[in-house]
Amino acid sequence: KTYDVRASGLQQAADTLSGGNQQKIVIARALHKNPKLLVALNPTRGVDVGATQYVHEQLRAQRERGAAVLLISTELDEVLGLADRVGVLYEGRFTGVVSPATSREELGLMMGGHAPAGHA
Repeated sequence: KTYDVRASGLQQAADTLSGGNQQKIVIARALHKNPKLLVALNPTRGVDVGATQYVHEQLRAQRERGAAVLLISTELDEVLGLADRVGVLYEGRFTGVVSPATSREELGLMMGGHAPAGHA
């Protein structure tokens, strides 16, 4: 109930659940002990809109309780919607750490290996 996993009962095998409910089980396992650091790698890949919203709410709740949340995602909208700071990588190296309010044009340049404006 706490993590809104929807199953026919406690005996239902996890691999028979929907992708969203499987993702909720993974989240429940990760959050059960209130970690100080949470690393989320593409946390909403392959799940429906409802499950995506749920995952985002859980990540925000962890941040609000004081946990450090490292979100690694290929979904730019997800990163910009959740992040306090955005670190951009190009060929395995940081090109910069910027505000999520940074323009998409600037982020695109950084993704292509260019330093952010005002940084050499």
